Amino acid sequence: KNHKTYAAIAPSPDGRLKCKGSPGAGMLRSRCFRVLPLRGLAQTKKKAKAKQQKKQSAPVEVKLAPYIPYELSKETREFFQNQGKFKALLDLVFSPRDPQESDEDQVEYEETKARFDTLCEKASQIYKVHEERAEQRMWRAMQQLPEDLYNEAVASKPEKVPEELLFHNRYRGEIFRSLSEYERRKLQVFHNLMYVRYPHVDEKQRNPERFWIPENQKVSRQREAALANRKIKAKN
Repeated sequence: KNHKTYAAIAPSPDGRLKCKGSPGAGMLRSRCFRVLPLRGLAQTKKKAKAKQQKKQSAPVEVKLAPYIPYELSKETREFFQNQGKFKALLDLVFSPRDPQESDEDQVEYEETKARFDTLCEKASQIYKVHEERAEQRMWRAMQQLPEDLYNEAVASKPEKVPEELLFHNRYRGEIFRSLSEYERRKLQVFHNLMYVRYPHVDEKQRNPERFWIPENQKVSRQREAALANRKIKAKN
């Protein structure tokens, strides 16, 4: 049946549907209208959210670099900025500019140092052999354990040595009492220099994570020097 708003559709001789009186009849008969391109289905919102959650939950590896906080290097900077202390340190470490010793004194020093180096080398060799022997005995003792105790010993974590059994705590008083007044003074100077160089040792033992920062936040020494020069110029 024909209607005012719809066109009658009748089959054509070749079996195709033919639209009569309709302006879109040519579109129905065209090949490009009948063969539509295939398209992928759009992803649902749930799948998109699930992918975002997976990306967020993936762990990100951040490389760390060693770092000393600026406020913890204050004593070291002040020491080297003090000209009097810095000059005294140079005089202590390096040879004097106008030495008072003679050639005989220099020869005596070289001979004494050679004897000291020889004795030190012998002592180091004895200590090294002792350490290797102790390590071999340790592994041999572990291998001789029964199977169940061997696995337990390998899986267990090492325990700290008690403080009273450490070498420097056990023999400190005895060694210090055997030193002369001059040697004690030299030891005190060494402790002072070590404190100037590493005033943050105790803080590093308490908070080791404070001395690590992400590698991308690390400032090179060249850039640090350039920033310091800019600050000096800005003050002037």
